[in-house]
Parts: sequence; C-alpha cells; structure tokens
Amino acid sequence: MSLSSDTFAGLDLHPEGDSASATFESAAATARAVAENCLPLGIALVMHLYPLCALRCVSLPWWSAAGLRRSRLVRAVSRGKLILANAGSERAAGAHEPVSVRRTHDGVRVDGTFDYVSLAHSADIVLFSAPFGHHAMFCAADLHRDSVRIGDARFNGSMRLSDTCSVTFADHHVPAGRCIEIATAPALQCMAQYQRSWFQLLLCEIHLARIEHLQRVLQLSVPVEQLASFNELARLREYASRLLDEALAPAAIVSLAGVTEAMKLRVSLLSQATAVAVRARDETAAAELEHIQRQPTSDDRILQTIAAANLRQTQGCKRPGSEPGAAGPLSRVLSDTRLSNIAV
Repeated sequence: MSLSSDTFAGLDLHPEGDSASATFESAAATARAVAENCLPLGIALVMHLYPLCALRCVSLPWWSAAGLRRSRLVRAVSRGKLILANAGSERAAGAHEPVSVRRTHDGVRVDGTFDYVSLAHSADIVLFSAPFGHHAMFCAADLHRDSVRIGDARFNGSMRLSDTCSVTFADHHVPAGRCIEIATAPALQCMAQYQRSWFQLLLCEIHLARIEHLQRVLQLSVPVEQLASFNELARLREYASRLLDEALAPAAIVSLAGVTEAMKLRVSLLSQATAVAVRARDETAAAELEHIQRQPTSDDRILQTIAAANLRQTQGCKRPGSEPGAAGPLSRVLSDTRLSNIAV
C-alpha cells in the first residue's frame, strides 16, 4: 500500500498552533484518531508529523539564514500538502559508512544509503543530517528524483504499512536553500534530542490510543498497577507539554528528552502487557504493540542510560550537559551555522 495525503483524507496533516504545546495537541489528536483502529497506519502518520512539528517549532532566530530557510520549507510543505520523512536510525548505527556530502556551487551533492526510512515511497521530502568535514550538514532532499533509489521493505506483515525501506542517494543534488551547515556538536545534539522528543511523544500518544481502544472493545480488565501507570503518564505528558514551550535552551532540551524517554519506556511496558492480554484473541494486534520496544530510543538503550546515570550518581559524576557552557539560548546554539560558503 502506498500512502499519500489522500490516505488520510479529512485529517489535519499539517498542524499549526500558537505554541509548541498547541501544535503537539493538534498533531496528537490527528495521530490518535488513526492509530486507535490501525496502529501501523498511525505509526506511518507519526513518521510525517514528528519531523514536521520539530521543524516548525524549533527555536531559531527569525532574522537568521537558518530561520529564513526553515520558514520557506515549512511554507512549501504546507502549501503543497507535502509529506515529510526523516532518515537515519539508531538501528543502523555503525552498520555502514555514513552518507557523504560534498559542496557544489549551488548546494551539495549526496551519496550513500540510509538503511531505515519510513514513508520511503510516499514522502516528498526527506530530512537528514550527515557528516561534513568537522561539522554536519542538515538537508531537506527531494525524493522524487532519478538519483534516488528505494530498496525493499524492512518490515513484514501489517508493519509494512510504515513503508520503511532503505534509501540510496547517487550524486543527489540538494539546493543551497535546503541546506544548513551545523558548526558545533552541541547544536547537532540539541537538534537530534529535540526531534526525538517529538517522535517519542507522538509514539506514546498512538500506542495509548490503541491500548485504550483494545481495552474497551475486548473488555479487558485493567490491573491497579496499570491504572497507576496511566495516571503517571498523564502527569508526565502535562510536564512534557510545558517543556515543549520552554525548550529555548540546551538544558531544557535535556530535560525534555529525559521526560519523553521515561514516557516511552512506560508506554512500551503497557503495550507489552496489553499484547500478552490480547494475543489469544488477536495475534496481529499483539505483534503490532510489541514493535514499540525497538522504536528509537529502544527500551534496551533507555535502560542502559538509566543504569549509567545511576552509576554516575553513585560515583558523584556530573550529568552530561551540566558542564559549563551547556546552558544558554537554544537559538544561539542552533544558529551557530556556517552559511557563508553556501550559495543562496
């Protein structure tokens, strides 16, 4: 099945709001409406919504070249009703040489493969960051070009609806207006954490919607410990929503990322418990719920991070991101880009 805007006819695929939290509420409502009846389709929708929300809401100075290019891209996506995808996954970390980017007089040329790209056949534009000398290059690449090759599906069964495939670029041109050179590692880390936080928030929304639907339709009993988890998640959601509006400094991004990872782990545990409860009646639904364990950030990696943090606390070490210079306006960090050598 090939997804398009028509697949989600009547839904708000390009949510806007006066604030990041309002944008989140709009996107979450759209994703939940789809996911309660079809979780894989909800996941596919989230793969478009989270990079769009992050792109729309990340703090950038409006007068900067980066801010101007972001505004132009968001306008193009909204007016053209385009579908976004995001490339790069921790599943493929270290599995192959990174995508290479070289500068040209009118932008950059890209070569290489991303192993996991959701909405590969459906998306119009794919966002990614790639090494560029001692820096990194953020690109928004057109997928409807002869220089793009899409591989086979990465998942089987109903999860094929996510349309996750490898994507290979061969001397692929990305114009200068769709590129931003990221000059510092902290800026790149902030961008990655901010984007992943959006993904985890929306991922939690769709899985909770599916769980609640299955509990209602199949009349599943809800143990007291699960009720407690739902209550805790509601409070964490409220806190995360507030942090979205306050995400103006790297320290706030670190806090947001910590909250969304905690939420993702709790929702994963609820999903696994629900999968056990429904397996005898709906094997497909059970398998779909269990898939969240491997979604970024995987449960294993979150647990490893928690264990490492506990060890550092025991040994009296500082938390990453607490070193001098880590704070300060996020817009200042993210605007530390090298645009002077890229033609406009």
